Amino acid sequence: MTDEWGSPPTGSSSSNVASGFSHVDVQAGTVHGDVNHYTLPPGAGPKEKFDVGVRYLDGGMAGEARVLMGDAAIGPARTDQMLFYWLLALVSGRSRDELSADEARHLRDLQANPPEPANGRDVWVDGVRVVLLLLDSARRTDADITVALKELDCLPDLQQGLILRHMEQFLEGPLEDKMWELALAQARGGQLAAARPDRVWKFFEPVPIEPRARPPRPLVDPPGSHVRAVASAVLLVACALGLAVRLAFAGHILVILGCMAISAIGLLGLRDETEWNLEYVGADAELPPGEFARKVDHDFDHYVATYLPGGLSAGDWLQRTVDTRQSIRNEIVELYRPSRISIRRVAWLLRHEADHIKRIWTGETRVPYTRELRAVPRLGARGQGGLAALLGGGAWMLFAVAKIDILLALVTAFFVYRGGVVHVRARLAMERERRRFEAEQDQHDEVLAARSKAFDRWRTKLADRPRDPEMARWLDCDRKLLLERALRHYRLAASDVIAHAFIETPAASSKRARVRLGPWRYEKYQISVFLLTADGVRNFASDLDFVTGRFDDQGRLNYRFDAVASLRVDRGTGNVQKFELLLMNGQSIKMQMADSVLDELPADETRESVARITQDAAGIQHTIHVLEGIAAEGREWVRRTGPGRSNGAGNLASAMRENGN
Repeated sequence: MTDEWGSPPTGSSSSNVASGFSHVDVQAGTVHGDVNHYTLPPGAGPKEKFDVGVRYLDGGMAGEARVLMGDAAIGPARTDQMLFYWLLALVSGRSRDELSADEARHLRDLQANPPEPANGRDVWVDGVRVVLLLLDSARRTDADITVALKELDCLPDLQQGLILRHMEQFLEGPLEDKMWELALAQARGGQLAAARPDRVWKFFEPVPIEPRARPPRPLVDPPGSHVRAVASAVLLVACALGLAVRLAFAGHILVILGCMAISAIGLLGLRDETEWNLEYVGADAELPPGEFARKVDHDFDHYVATYLPGGLSAGDWLQRTVDTRQSIRNEIVELYRPSRISIRRVAWLLRHEADHIKRIWTGETRVPYTRELRAVPRLGARGQGGLAALLGGGAWMLFAVAKIDILLALVTAFFVYRGGVVHVRARLAMERERRRFEAEQDQHDEVLAARSKAFDRWRTKLADRPRDPEMARWLDCDRKLLLERALRHYRLAASDVIAHAFIETPAASSKRARVRLGPWRYEKYQISVFLLTADGVRNFASDLDFVTGRFDDQGRLNYRFDAVASLRVDRGTGNVQKFELLLMNGQSIKMQMADSVLDELPADETRESVARITQDAAGIQHTIHVLEGIAAEGREWVRRTGPGRSNGAGNLASAMRENGN
C-alpha cells in the first residue's frame, strides 16, 4: 500500500489519511424557492411525472428519474422518446450488476425486440437502437464496435450528447475506450461553456430582498400645543382689541391704523422669511441586540472599508464615517430584522450604502446619508426686520395707551408678553413637527429611489443565473476531467478500470444553494475518485473550485483489495450519510455529506428528502455499492462483477493472479 498524503502508514495507529474529507461546516444555504423546475403539478399523471423525471435526469439525479419515469416507460402509452430517456435513466451512473431483476428483464426484452420507426426515420427510435447496440457491443467480446460508433455518430447532437453523458459506467472493453474519448472531448468542450465563470457565482446568490427605507415618523403635534396656540392667540387678539377700543374712545384713530399697518408688515416678514434648517443628529451608538444586527454591523463595516475615497486608509475612513455608519446600520436593522432573513439577502443594500457614502464624500450625490433629522428655525434679514416691526407696532400702541391709562397699559403689556411667549413656542413646536415630517418624507422618497435603482441593477446582474440542470452538466464535465487526471496520473486506459466511483463533499466554508426540490450545489467541492483495477484500489483526491472549474490535487492513496478491512455507512439525523473506509493497518478514510437546517427548508420538503436527492445527484449509491463490494468480498467481488464476467472472466482472473490479488 502507498500513501501520498504525507504520512507513512503504521501498523497499529489509526489516522484519518483523508482528513480533508471529514465533516466540515458550510455556510448557510440559499434555497431558490421560486424555481419550480422539479415540482409535480397537483394530481400529476404518468406523463407529467415522466416529464419531471426527465428534468431530474438532466439534473444528474437518475435515481429520482427512474422512480418518476417507471409507470409511463412501461405503460401502454409509452412513446419512443419516453423509452429513450428511460433507458438512459436505467444505466446512468450504474454498472450492470446494479440493475434489479425487473430492470434487467426489461432490458433483455428491449434488446430482443427493439422498436421500429412508424413512418420513416425517427430520431428517438434511432437513439434507442443506438443505446441497445452499444450495450450489446459492450457485452460481447466478438462485437464490431465500429458499427455502434458509426451509428452513434449519425445521431443528432441532442441524443448523442445524452448517450455520452449517461452511459459512462455501463460500457466495457475497447468500446469503453472509444466512448471515453468521445465523452472526454464533450466534457472539455462543455466544462466552461455558456460563460460558466461569469455565471456560476450567481447561483449561490440569494434572491435579494426588496428595497425599503425608513418611513417618516407620524406627524404628531406636541401635547397641548394646539390648545395653547389657540388660547394665546385669542388672548393676544383680545388685548389688541381692548387697546384699540381705548384709543378709539380717546380719538387716536391714526395711531390705531399706523400700529395695525406696522404689525401687519411685521407678521408678513416673519411668515415669509423664517428659514428652517435641517440638522442631522447623532445616531444611537449602541449596537441593537441580536445576531442579525451583529452581522449587519460587521458586514457594513467591511463594505465601507472596501469602498474607499482616494487618499484615505480604511482606518481613517471608518473613523470619519462612524456616525453615518451607525445611523444607516440602525435603520437597516430596524427595517429588515422583523423579516427574519439571511444577512446575505441585504448584502446588495450594504454595498450600495457603502458606495453611497463614498459618493457623498466625492460630491457625486446629494441624498442625505444620516437618517436622524430635526428642524431648527432661523430668521433671515427680512425676518428680523419683520420681528422688529411687529414689536415696534405693539410698543407704539402700548405707549399711546399709557398716556391715557397707565394701569391698562401695564396690565395689557404683561398679558401680551405672556401670551406672545406661549403662542410663539406653541406655533414653533407645531411648525417644527410639520417641517420635520416633510423633510423625512422627502428623505424617504430620495433614499428609496436610490435604493430601488441599486436593487434593479443587482437583479439585472443576476438575471442570467444558471439553471440547476446547467450546474449538473458542468459538474458532470468536472467529474470526467478529474477522472481523466487520475487515469493519466496512473497511466491507465478507461478499459483498465474495472469500476470507478466518486465521493463529493463540500469544502470548508463553501457557499451552497439549491432550487426547490433539487440537490445542494456547492461553490467548492472536495472530490475523491476511487479506481478499481487489477492491481487494487487507487484513491485520487482533489479540490474543485466550481466557479472556475479548476482542480487542486490533494493526494493519492493506493491499496490492495485485501487491505480493505471494512466499510461503515451510517445514516445520521436527516438521512445524512457518513462513510468510514477502514484499512487493515488501522488507517481510515472518513467522509460525511452536508446536512440541511430547518430554516433552509420550504414547507413541502424535509431534511431526509433533501439529503436523498443530494446523495442521488452525487452518485452515492453507486459508490456505496462499489466500496461495500470490495470491503465484503475483495477480489471475489471484482471477479464476479468486473469486465468480461460473461465472456472473459478467465482473463480478468488471470490478470489479478499475476498481480498477487
